[in-house]
Amino acid sequence: MKKAIVIPIYLRLNYPEEVSSSEGVILAKRAIQSLRLLKDQDFTLILPVCFDLTGGGDEGAFAGMDTILRKEFGGLREGKTFLFSSRHLRPLREYMAQGDFRDLPLLLDLKGFSKIRNTGLLLALALSMDAVIFIDNDEVVEDPHYLKIACDYLNQRWNGKLIGGKGGFYLNPDDGILLPSPNLWWRVLWDKTKWMNRVWENILASKDRLVHSPMLLGGNLVLHRHVFSKIPFDPYIPRGEDTDYLINASQMGFCILFDKELKIKHLHPQRTDVYFHEELRLDIERFLYERDKVRRGIGISLDPYPGYFLKRTLYPKALFTSLLLAVDYLRKREWKKGLECIDLLRFLFRKRDRTWLKYLTFCADWEKAMEKIREERPDKLLEQSWVE
Repeated sequence: MKKAIVIPIYLRLNYPEEVSSSEGVILAKRAIQSLRLLKDQDFTLILPVCFDLTGGGDEGAFAGMDTILRKEFGGLREGKTFLFSSRHLRPLREYMAQGDFRDLPLLLDLKGFSKIRNTGLLLALALSMDAVIFIDNDEVVEDPHYLKIACDYLNQRWNGKLIGGKGGFYLNPDDGILLPSPNLWWRVLWDKTKWMNRVWENILASKDRLVHSPMLLGGNLVLHRHVFSKIPFDPYIPRGEDTDYLINASQMGFCILFDKELKIKHLHPQRTDVYFHEELRLDIERFLYERDKVRRGIGISLDPYPGYFLKRTLYPKALFTSLLLAVDYLRKREWKKGLECIDLLRFLFRKRDRTWLKYLTFCADWEKAMEKIREERPDKLLEQSWVE
């Protein structure tokens, strides 16, 4: 089985010169160095990198940053490393535009969680990989047998179903699995941590190693080619693309399970009040979208999470939480943030287009595009992306 470890890297920069010292690069180097611990070094490392420059950037700036990254990542491991950055997007889009794929070339991007993961999947297929293991750049591998565990049972029958993918746990810095709950009074009806921990408790209580789960974690996710060549991440969802992938794959008849032995250490940077404000806005959008999806029927239970947020009570929960967060900001005299939270109420009730149908169209284009790549093997398109 040919394996690829994919580490998406998202760099928000004010100037190109900040690349080497950016938090994203420092974390990615730590993650890559941790892979040296693996007993099995027979894998290709794929690094899709987004340069998100304030004010935008031209091809010269992207080329310069790409060169810097190759120096930063070169020599971190002896095996094959493939770096695909924003400078390579244009030729890839032009290649895909040769087929009748409607909006697919425009949706091939590195900005956005779903899009950068889709680029990783596309590159993995172009490099003839059978399995993709997603790791986030704020994680480190601590188990020498991690890669073996990741590939156990993959593409094999389990209880009569073909296993197309697996999810695994994040370990906290103290090696615990349950998430610490932030003491935020305004989240009384929006305590995601509580319901996510209920999922982990249910999985841990199971006697089986492989368990059905209502959610996945994108930084510890394994997918086989027979799934990712047909099911892409949804480019229309703003966050939670990992669990959303489980929903989409299940609706299409694929089996993705949770592996209790698949664990990785998660060392994310400290989150701020701005993060929680953005998280609430994007979560409201995400849950409204997913609620529309699951109302059409799904073959797995999504309770307790994200099911708690996909019921009819979503609207009052979102409304009340937005108001409470606004009050929290206003009492701190953070007027702009408070008004932005109040503005969420208008967003909550606005008319939405049928993006689920757009996703189905995207799926059809994705499958045809992956077949084109499998048949044509566009090696020349990719040859400049190898890190020496």
